[in-house]
Amino acid sequence: MNMLKLEHLVVLVVDDDEVVRKIIVEHMTSFGFKHFFEAKDGTEAFKYTVDRIQRIDLIISDWEMPRTDGLTFLRAVRQHKHREDTPFIMITSQQSHERMKIFNAKKHHVDSYIVKPFRGETLREKVFQVLFAAEEKRKKKEAS
Repeated sequence: MNMLKLEHLVVLVVDDDEVVRKIIVEHMTSFGFKHFFEAKDGTEAFKYTVDRIQRIDLIISDWEMPRTDGLTFLRAVRQHKHREDTPFIMITSQQSHERMKIFNAKKHHVDSYIVKPFRGETLREKVFQVLFAAEEKRKKKEAS
C-alpha cells in the first residue's frame, strides 16, 4: 500500500459494543493505522461526518446498534456531499436475513461487508480492498 500512507489515514469505528470496537482498532493498528475515532452508534458517528474539516478516510460500522443503526448511518453518509465517497465497511453479527441486509447495504453503496465473528485477515483483506478501490476512483476523477 505504497500510495496510501496508513499512518496518516483516519478511521471511524462504529459499534455499540466497546469490546468489538477495541478489537477492530487493535487489528487496524497491527495493519499500520494510527488514527481512530470511535462511536457507539450512528448518531454519535454522524457528528464526525458532518464536520467537513475532520478527516475521515474509512468508516467501519456495525449494522445492529441502538438509536441509529448502521444502514441508517450509511444512508446519511452517502447523502452527505463531502462524505459520499468515503469507503464504508459494514459489519454484522446477525445471521438471519443476510441476503436482504446485503442487498440493502449494496443499494446504498456500501463498499464491503463482513459477518461477525471474523478473523483479522478477513478484516485486513476488506480494508485494503476498499482503500485501493477508493484510490483508483479518486485518480480517475482527477484525470477527467
